[in-house]
Amino acid sequence: MRIVNQTRKALSNLCILSIIAAIGAAGSVRADEMEVNIGFYPGATFHIPLYVADAKGFYKQAGLKYTLIPVANGPLMNSQMGSGAIHFGYQPPSNVGLAREQGMDQVFLVGNVTMPWVLIARKGLKVPNQGKYPAVMADLKGLNWGVYGRGSDGEVFMRVMAGDAMLGVDRDMTWIAVGGPPTGLPALKAGRVDVYMTIAPAPTVATALGYGTTILDLRKGEGPGDFKGIHYNAVVTLRKTAQARPKAVAAIVEATLKAHCWLDDPANFNELLSIAKARLPVAELSEKEFAEMIRENIPTFTPTMPAAHFKTWNDMLLRAKVLKQPVPADQTRWRTIQENEPKC
Repeated sequence: MRIVNQTRKALSNLCILSIIAAIGAAGSVRADEMEVNIGFYPGATFHIPLYVADAKGFYKQAGLKYTLIPVANGPLMNSQMGSGAIHFGYQPPSNVGLAREQGMDQVFLVGNVTMPWVLIARKGLKVPNQGKYPAVMADLKGLNWGVYGRGSDGEVFMRVMAGDAMLGVDRDMTWIAVGGPPTGLPALKAGRVDVYMTIAPAPTVATALGYGTTILDLRKGEGPGDFKGIHYNAVVTLRKTAQARPKAVAAIVEATLKAHCWLDDPANFNELLSIAKARLPVAELSEKEFAEMIRENIPTFTPTMPAAHFKTWNDMLLRAKVLKQPVPADQTRWRTIQENEPKC
């Protein structure tokens, strides 16, 4: 596989700010243990559990005095956590592994969602091998590839997939950071990017409005290794924060578990639609299209992060030379993590 050393350098450089700041992060937390900043990615459907915990008052009920901080991508989440600007955020094993190799020790506290990534192409783009991996990636040679941010998790997957198609990851495409769905979809619609690695609601919106189509769906097991059903990310914090602020950690977990149980109750579906619609860039979707999108996403939300799923992640990340060492499940899963689905 041709993932050159420049890949690691490009990805790792984006963590420099977080690593420099991480040394003093423990001293940056506020004296009030329950006063916390929670980083999130605006416009992402996979944050519905967070939106529910906020809207239904579960964070407040758990005793948190919290502020939600919008963050553009994973490397910035690490940077802001390292600086102390946020105390809790959302990361997958890939970004936790990159931070770990640079000296920033993060731990997973409670799960969030299974694999959400989808690769969509602009209208009219010729993709002869649509849905066929890795041949579909070779169809994209010489094009503009849109990602949330340079070094973001979407780019990690895109680079791995480019390598599987024997493309030069620093010469056979132009990488363009376009942000999440609120800014990435307009970039795709305007033709600024030819393909866009993204998450819901972007695929649904692009397809419904006719300016984009899905060409590779990691949710279905397409792509580098079978990620279908593999748990994608969880709430994370620095180990030193988890050790120093156990009450805040317990409150985050309590509120998150309440949100997942609330989501699983069909009686709450109509209220869920109202909560989600206020947070997602879906104005163009019909009521029916929006409801169907939310309904199909509900089964992907999970407060668990099974240790066994780390093998799929590590097999890909090590093969691609994105990481030097595997992400150890026993060292990165905090004592609060759920191995199995809790009873509501």
